[in-house]
Amino acid sequence: MRYQVQAATSADVAYVANLLEDQHAAADWPEKQPCDRLIEACAFSTQIWAARRVSDGATTALWGVTPRLDNPEIGYVWMLPVAKFDGESRDFSMLCRLVFAEMLDQFPRLEQHIDTREDRMLDLLRELGFQIGAPQRQLGSPGILHHVWLESEHLRHPSNHPSGRMVH
Repeated sequence: MRYQVQAATSADVAYVANLLEDQHAAADWPEKQPCDRLIEACAFSTQIWAARRVSDGATTALWGVTPRLDNPEIGYVWMLPVAKFDGESRDFSMLCRLVFAEMLDQFPRLEQHIDTREDRMLDLLRELGFQIGAPQRQLGSPGILHHVWLESEHLRHPSNHPSGRMVH
């Protein structure tokens, strides 16, 4: 395998936060710097996972999930790939399958809102079995977002989806 997925450590989060130090604030949350948003997301998450490259141990992605305030049975999922997975999109897809399966053991449903301009992310989520809602402007957000969700019985595994394969 080229990657290992394990529970994230403080070193994984610090590494990614350091990479985000020079990033500009997002248009949908201009008052928070990306590294501060990451730390806050981690603080509220019940699970945080990290993918590490086997060759050098570098953290390549983080995933987390936090219960929704209005319905703790629903997990609000986030993910942050920090390495280029271009040409290895199937690898990232497989890593997501592994992590989402773990999250779905705790939460029967995962949700998120994704910017309509994030075509690659929407394609990945669709491939994994997420339902993609119609684009809508969310209260307090200048962008147009898709509501995406995944029920535990709809996660597509390599054995039941032709595009999936194991990560080497």
